[in-house]
Amino acid sequence: MEHLRRLFARTLGLSQERETEEGTARPQQVLDEVTVEGIAKYITDGKCKNIIVLTGAGISTSAGIPDFRSPGTGLYDNLQKYNLPNPHAIFEIGFFKENPEPFFALAKELYPGKFKPTWCHYFIKLLSDKGLLLRNFTQNIDTLERVAGVSAGAMVEAHGTFYTAHCLGECRKEYTQEWVKEKVFNDEVPRCPDCDGVVKPDIVFFGEAMPAKFFPSVLADFPRCDLLIVMGTSLQVQPFASLVDRVPETCPRLLINREKCGQGYGKLRYGSFTHRLLAAMIKPELPDVELGISPSPVDPIMRMLGFGGGMEFDSENNYRDVAWLGDCDEGCKALAELLGWKEQLEELVHREHTRIEAQIEEDKKTAAKRVPGEGQAAAAAGGCAEGASAASTDSSRQESSAVAADSCQKVAATTETTKEQKQDIPQADVAPTSDTDGAETKSSGEKGDQETSEKGSSNL
Repeated sequence: MEHLRRLFARTLGLSQERETEEGTARPQQVLDEVTVEGIAKYITDGKCKNIIVLTGAGISTSAGIPDFRSPGTGLYDNLQKYNLPNPHAIFEIGFFKENPEPFFALAKELYPGKFKPTWCHYFIKLLSDKGLLLRNFTQNIDTLERVAGVSAGAMVEAHGTFYTAHCLGECRKEYTQEWVKEKVFNDEVPRCPDCDGVVKPDIVFFGEAMPAKFFPSVLADFPRCDLLIVMGTSLQVQPFASLVDRVPETCPRLLINREKCGQGYGKLRYGSFTHRLLAAMIKPELPDVELGISPSPVDPIMRMLGFGGGMEFDSENNYRDVAWLGDCDEGCKALAELLGWKEQLEELVHREHTRIEAQIEEDKKTAAKRVPGEGQAAAAAGGCAEGASAASTDSSRQESSAVAADSCQKVAATTETTKEQKQDIPQADVAPTSDTDGAETKSSGEKGDQETSEKGSSNL
């Protein structure tokens, strides 16, 4: 039994010091006051250098991307047109393998490249530029962090990304976002030219492994965290939701969200078989009163397993949890102003949005200069027909016209052939990849409380 207890503690990265502190007085309060102003002063005083930011779909809604769970406007409330057995099915790997069409129809609406990063994304970029960002763990798959300039090394895309894709067939080849996007916008299901397998963007579906980078980053980063900022997420899906309890007990936690979340989850039913079994293995010395019915909202057993009691905004013993309620962009603006960064943030957003808009216009002009294959063929054939008609008045011109018509027909035929050949050739370098990215899987929140991963954010 002792061996199992130590195995749990060692596997979850729990120190002996942490084990012996259960039941003692609350940890040290490092904030002068448990408010947004207190958080700002904590940063400006130079007391934190390793900020972790957890983000969900709520930080991208102002860019025009719907979140998942908001009543009425959330993605899960607006999927009726896809005739799904349940809203989560569109992101379930089993359903996708049998019927990928609904997902790709939705993907066409959500595909990266149509949206600009929000103030929240640029606030994260500003933290990175100032050397304060340890990591941004994001549930989002929209790649807007990358567009905002946050480096890949500073991010953990917990639910994957559209940035790359892989064949689900035998070859497992990798394809670029651009190659998949072209197929999707032509209303095609992307299929591998080599094995005819469906090519799926590397986003994590319910029932799939978490990215390989996720768990090592959690174990390495969270013990170092000295400020946790949570933005735009409902904290409803595991394992992402439990990350708020992986920071040190003295670490302040700031929520910027439309509503409070992440409070009081993760408790075991007192006296249940699972509760007693874990209690016997992990905390045999604790009296029953401390195994789930103590005044503290944090069940010691769940805390030992890394699933603590979550945020404690309304507790009289709250010493570190602050909630700023409202629009996420406005929350970032308010915090930036308290930090004295308002002008820097405004300038960054303005400069980058101007650059992106200019690039979009340039891309439109470039696209307009390109005549589609069909247009080239039609233009060639039309020009030849006009030449033939004009030359019909004398025999020599008729002969020239016939030659010209024959030449133009060849041009048109060649153009069509070239187009067909291009459609058969994948426009991406491909590389083999492993079958499984990680050891843990994500499961739909509709299937139980122990959901193992959330899509995109305050939502999925």
